Amino acid sequence: MKFIVVGIGFWGRKWIELLQTFPRASVVAAVDKSEAAIEWSQRTYGIPCFPDLTAAAQKNPADAVLVVTNPSQHKPVILEALRLQKHVLVEKPMVTSMDEGLQTAAAAEAASGKVMAAQGYRFLKAAGLVRERLALGDIGLLQAVKIRFRRHLPDVIGNPEHSIYALPHSILLDMSVHHVDLLRFMTQAEVASVLAVEHDTPDNAFKHPSNALCLMRLRGDIPVVWDGDWCARGAITSWEGEWQFVGSRGRLFWDGVLDEAFRTSVRLEIPGQETQELMSVEPVQERRLPLLEHFIDSIERGQQPEPSIEDNRKTLAVVFGSLESVLKKQEVRL
Repeated sequence: MKFIVVGIGFWGRKWIELLQTFPRASVVAAVDKSEAAIEWSQRTYGIPCFPDLTAAAQKNPADAVLVVTNPSQHKPVILEALRLQKHVLVEKPMVTSMDEGLQTAAAAEAASGKVMAAQGYRFLKAAGLVRERLALGDIGLLQAVKIRFRRHLPDVIGNPEHSIYALPHSILLDMSVHHVDLLRFMTQAEVASVLAVEHDTPDNAFKHPSNALCLMRLRGDIPVVWDGDWCARGAITSWEGEWQFVGSRGRLFWDGVLDEAFRTSVRLEIPGQETQELMSVEPVQERRLPLLEHFIDSIERGQQPEPSIEDNRKTLAVVFGSLESVLKKQEVRL
């Protein structure tokens, strides 16, 4: 599949590097107005770089567009790609408001191209195993979910001028979206309400608070606690976070991908029984590869890749609901 990559900043370059090593894909053009990005694209991979998508598509026939711009630019790029009859893979968050979600959904419905949100965590084998075990009722009826996330983002993105450090509600918009998508995928349940708060820390590297707490309720009045910090001190968690599913019969734990050896831990604890270690090594070594496989396979079969706009809007409703809750200081019904 031939891709045009729109936006070649920090993460856009990571995507190009991955696509260049993926046998089922190639990058035929890039789109960015930055002189540094243009120079990098041409010097590193010999990929032509254009100031806009239409110009890139006219000179370089492509099947799909990968959108890795600032989220504020996602909607216009998606709409332009659909007008050009291209399929679209979009980094999260897909859009920055529910109104934008409605507009992009309407455009996708009327277009020949298909749109997918790049929510790759759900493609981990461990996530699929958790989903399966919950559905089988291994822990009985689900009573509660607890999610803990700890990272120190300056260790990952060292440039203090990167846009993420100036983004309001950054951990909710840019990180919790992954965990909400995982929550919906693994429990196969929708979130009915959210109460969220943000707080600052004395060693915050961000312009705005880098910590947030959310109390969500799944339909059926099942509480979900999410505790996120990406300017953390001390021990960190995996990017997927630490999960505990509490049931009427037992507990199911998942610690995410813990290190470069792809260690993980999915374990089942039933009172009075020995703990069962269900998975200790994550077979998926690059979260984006099964995502790409699914996107390409779906397009080739004429099917809608998931998460679609319609599915992702349910995740975004929770994220935007948490922002509303922070601002209004009250619970938001979804």
